[in-house]
Amino acid sequence: MIKFRNIFKISILFLIVLAANTSAQIDKNGGSIYSIFGLGDLSYSSSNRTDGMGIMGISLYGNYTNSVNPAAWTRIENTIFTTKFNMENIRSTDGISTAKRTYGNFEGFDLSIPLNKGNGWIFNLGVNNYSLVNYDAKFSSSVGGENYTQSYSGNGGLYRMSVGFSYIIFKQFSFGTQFNYTFGNINRTLNIDFTNPLLFDTKNISSNTISGFYFNTGLIYHGFGKLFRKKSLEDLTLGVFVSSPGKFNSDVNGKFSRSIIATDTLNLTEGKLDIPLAFGVGLSNTFNKTLLIAADVYFQQWDNYKYYGTHPVEIKNSMKAGIGLEYTPSVKLEDPYIKRVSYRLGGSYTQDYLKLNGENINTISVSAGLSLPIGKYNSVDLYFKYNMRGKDSGGLIKDNVFRFGGSVKIGELWFLKPSDEF
Repeated sequence: MIKFRNIFKISILFLIVLAANTSAQIDKNGGSIYSIFGLGDLSYSSSNRTDGMGIMGISLYGNYTNSVNPAAWTRIENTIFTTKFNMENIRSTDGISTAKRTYGNFEGFDLSIPLNKGNGWIFNLGVNNYSLVNYDAKFSSSVGGENYTQSYSGNGGLYRMSVGFSYIIFKQFSFGTQFNYTFGNINRTLNIDFTNPLLFDTKNISSNTISGFYFNTGLIYHGFGKLFRKKSLEDLTLGVFVSSPGKFNSDVNGKFSRSIIATDTLNLTEGKLDIPLAFGVGLSNTFNKTLLIAADVYFQQWDNYKYYGTHPVEIKNSMKAGIGLEYTPSVKLEDPYIKRVSYRLGGSYTQDYLKLNGENINTISVSAGLSLPIGKYNSVDLYFKYNMRGKDSGGLIKDNVFRFGGSVKIGELWFLKPSDEF
């Protein structure tokens, strides 16, 4: 068992990184204009491993932290700390003009601590992105013969702080549960700038502070080999995942200036956001101990979403389906390094929770990734993903997004003395 003083030291490190991350948030604009709606662009990432495979990993075991399905933790072998980041280049077009932007995001981090490896009892702390708001758009027009430029911008989003555990029950089921606290700010700005200096410009700024709780729980069955008495099915797994509905608190404040010297600051309103139920199912199998193939599908009932008691007309149910593979020639430390690298490939299709101008906003993605081992306990995971979202007709925008992501997994020996191991 890990000694409590080591858990305390690791928890302190976790809190230091959390404080550094939340205090380092800065304003940034230039992502997808679609993040202007709802809670912004929702995050479907559970790890850089699954990002490289194009899936969420609902049924996927391994010595990694899945931030979505806690049932996947039961085969974590050692204490691991994982941090994730990405960089995106987004090219948006309406069929006439094109805008290009590049920016980076810190996606989050997880700390997983095995308390009893034999029983799959794993404790986890995590902070990960829930949604991202990041847009900047402007257009020019005139009224009464006076020219003006109107611009919209937004930034911020929501984080998800989680605490959870996993456990093996009846020897063939992995169970996990996770308590989530979601928090953050969504900031929006509207500017109207007149060319005529004798006319007063307008600037409206609103900040929506959001917080709330919900639960994740998952179950993975890995007993197909015994059930059907076939050795070839020993690595076949079936996973299910459920995320409970939640009721988030919302507090909107605004600043309004319509002259050079006057600025009004108001507490606009307080209310509730009804966050809907989500659920998913996944299937995976390993062939010849080297090739893993996995697929999963995830749904969320956004038709039940309410903003201050009203359902926005542009919000609808969402779905994400993906399939991917991972090939690892060998896990033996004595084998050549190139054989111990894991290679990943996958693709996904997402029906976003948006319907605009009568059109569903969907995303098609392809991805590839590598896991570069550093010794027995540590690794660097990299992936590249291409997303094509929306369309450039019917008054909509088409986004072509090139994303590069990376994560660093630091193993137990970086934290503990050899005498403190299990």
